[in-house]
Amino acid sequence: MFSTKLIPILLTALRCVKGDCFTRSCQKISLDVYRDAIQGLQFVDHVFHNSVTVNPAQCYTWCIQDCRCLSFNFKENNEEKYCELNEGNHLTNESSLKNSSGTKYYSLRRKYEAKVKNSSLELTCLC
Repeated sequence: MFSTKLIPILLTALRCVKGDCFTRSCQKISLDVYRDAIQGLQFVDHVFHNSVTVNPAQCYTWCIQDCRCLSFNFKENNEEKYCELNEGNHLTNESSLKNSSGTKYYSLRRKYEAKVKNSSLELTCLC
């Protein structure tokens, strides 16, 4: 069984994603569950997916698998834990960030990288 102390270490690692919706560029996406969490806020009116979850790490995993996801809300209500994936963030629409007790708002940090040709003449990401 994993210790809860391992989660921040796993989440601070950078992930390489093959491309995004529009540019097909390479991305490095990172999340630190402590540094990137904003307690008591949620991003509203831009949710495209919600589901029951176990922790913010699962929300992060779902978010990086969908190129529309720029941020997510993690909500705890009694024993229930919810994840809301957002197609925007506080940088795209600051007025959508609202106070909400029991909620943590996370915005992904994305860094775009160039593609290069490898020996087989395919374009690959430098990750």
